[in-house]
Amino acid sequence: MPRDFKFTLLKCRIHSLTFRAKSKAPQGKIPINLTISHKYTYDYKSKTIAVLISASVNDKGVPFFLEVEYEGLFTLNKRVSKKDVEPIAQINCPAILFPFLREAVAEITRRGGFNPLMLPVINFVQSAKERKAKTTPQSDDS
Repeated sequence: MPRDFKFTLLKCRIHSLTFRAKSKAPQGKIPINLTISHKYTYDYKSKTIAVLISASVNDKGVPFFLEVEYEGLFTLNKRVSKKDVEPIAQINCPAILFPFLREAVAEITRRGGFNPLMLPVINFVQSAKERKAKTTPQSDDS
């Protein structure tokens, strides 16, 4: 990967948000099954990367339903190949956006009358490795 290019966050915002309280806030800790995902598009001509990171909570035992999509637009100082953009778009950009998503989720749940839901820290490097391992065909050398 060439090291002679830079990227900058131009803007970020909540793209979509759905929150519904199902019942009163229970006492104690609520076990939550959280789904976090992200995707991106790279526009070679405009030298921009658009990243969408999302979090969703929809378990039967959880007293609320939550889906949040947070988007960020990044710009590169020069045009680079999709191959060179891939690590930035899969690791760096989501890692930059995640604290914004995390803060939004905590604030939304707090304003919904529940204890703030603090999303766990995510290792985007490890997530990218796992995603790559799933998409890379396995050889039968055994």
